[in-house]
Amino acid sequence: MNLAESKQKESEKTIGNLLAFCGGLRTLKTVIAFSLAWGFLNVLLNLRYPAPQEPLWLPLLVSPEVLLIIGALCIATWLKLPFDRGFLLMLTLLFMFLRLFRSADELVPMYFFRPFNLYIDAQFLPVLIRLLYKTLPLKTFFINSALGLFLIAAITAGVWWSVKTIHQTLTRLRKVRIIAAVIVAVLSIQLLFSAAHTRPLPIFHPAFYHRIVAEIDFLLHVRGYRTQNLQAIRQRSAELEQTPSALDKLGGADVYIIFIESYGKTIFDDNRHFHFILPVLTQYEQDLADRGFTVRSGFLKSPAFGGSSWLAHGTIASGVNLSDQLFYDLLITSNATTIAPIFKRAGYRTVSVMPANDLPWPQGKFFGYQKHYFARDFEYTGPKFGWSPMPDQYVLEYIYRKEILPSRQPLFIEIVLISSHAPFNRQPPYLEDWSQIGDGSIYHQKETVTFPVVWPDLANAAKAYVTAIIYELTVLKSFIEQYLKDDTLIIIMGDHQPNVQITGPDSTWSVPIHVISRNKRLLEPFENNGYTPGLIPRQMPPHPGMETFLPGFLKAFSTH
Repeated sequence: MNLAESKQKESEKTIGNLLAFCGGLRTLKTVIAFSLAWGFLNVLLNLRYPAPQEPLWLPLLVSPEVLLIIGALCIATWLKLPFDRGFLLMLTLLFMFLRLFRSADELVPMYFFRPFNLYIDAQFLPVLIRLLYKTLPLKTFFINSALGLFLIAAITAGVWWSVKTIHQTLTRLRKVRIIAAVIVAVLSIQLLFSAAHTRPLPIFHPAFYHRIVAEIDFLLHVRGYRTQNLQAIRQRSAELEQTPSALDKLGGADVYIIFIESYGKTIFDDNRHFHFILPVLTQYEQDLADRGFTVRSGFLKSPAFGGSSWLAHGTIASGVNLSDQLFYDLLITSNATTIAPIFKRAGYRTVSVMPANDLPWPQGKFFGYQKHYFARDFEYTGPKFGWSPMPDQYVLEYIYRKEILPSRQPLFIEIVLISSHAPFNRQPPYLEDWSQIGDGSIYHQKETVTFPVVWPDLANAAKAYVTAIIYELTVLKSFIEQYLKDDTLIIIMGDHQPNVQITGPDSTWSVPIHVISRNKRLLEPFENNGYTPGLIPRQMPPHPGMETFLPGFLKAFSTH
């Protein structure tokens, strides 16, 4: 071998080594890209946000959902199915749906103490956005919205790249069907292990695909659920039609049903709340007694928790246990009997007061009130306070001037107080002199009661929450003392408990109910149902549901 040939061979060897090295680098780069792509998708679906986070290492465990989708990709690659931009977009949207579903599946139990239902709860997304818009400072709302949209866009881009990278890696592998078989085998073992031990294999993160299956099952049977619910509505309506409803035993006394937003049993169960409010309740009892009022208190089980107040209002009005939005939607499109028309037949003027309702609400016609007062009807010129367009003290004083003072016939009024709405961070001041209230402009001169509470964390809102409830009770006590001079029957109740962060995870769905009147005879039916003297209910569980209120009230105050 001459010198030229020797140099040529050395050169070829060097090039070969260089190509092999480059090939190794490409392989290493592919492995790193594949690992990053899988890891990104894995952490994305394993994070339990917005619930309290698990140990940092836990999201790094294998996600069964991601592994299942990669297994499906392996099979698609083996079968040489087309992988175009449309298919890539579909997979990207699938991952984004799973991420959003998991967040909602954590968020709904955290705030409403019930499982997430995709069919029912998806329609509340605009309501959630509106809640944040009304309860956050505008600057904060828009900054958070912009950050949220940017984050969603960034995550979507990351998912797109990750799915594309994983597919490109799989197309370069010759034994992709073996990988698919291994993935299927591993998932099968995981399922068998979980079934036998009620927990996943140690390498797996807890799965949530069973929740997706449950949602699909609900969607497949939703027509049957609607039929069952509609039958329950018709049955309760038929029962009410057969229930005595003359209301003659009221003797023409006015009746006011007043809901306090988020007034729940936690006020009496949780020492953080009860210790703060106990001296207030004790003083209120004494003040009312000194002015000739008798008070009886109990508990009712609400169909709502943490929100969806209208379920409680509708349940009281119809006697139907409106356990979810599906039930409510069916009710307001039915011919069910409700409380306002019953009072109207008994000679009462019926009035509905909903100061938080600042949007058109044609569904309100179903409830049959002769007069509705919504936010636009109050002629209020003062500032807003969080969710509430106006203070409840203003609402009560306005309704007194417009309805109670000039009334020439018995009144049935439903009032939904709203100043105690979450997040409790901006509350109106109480005005000792009600004559100052006027058109509400005076509130521009008064200092707002504020607390350092922000969404989504209300774990530190105990003091803010109790302060809001004390405001509502203070306003009501003063209203009763100043403006009610006859035998009016006042029924004050909560609509639902505040969210779980305030009540704790072991709370019930019960809410307080207080009945107040100068006429003790009007309170006797409530005493017979276990209501106890004073403002602190001592009624033992189990507590009757709100759906029992209307039929019980009709029987108690109508001649049989």
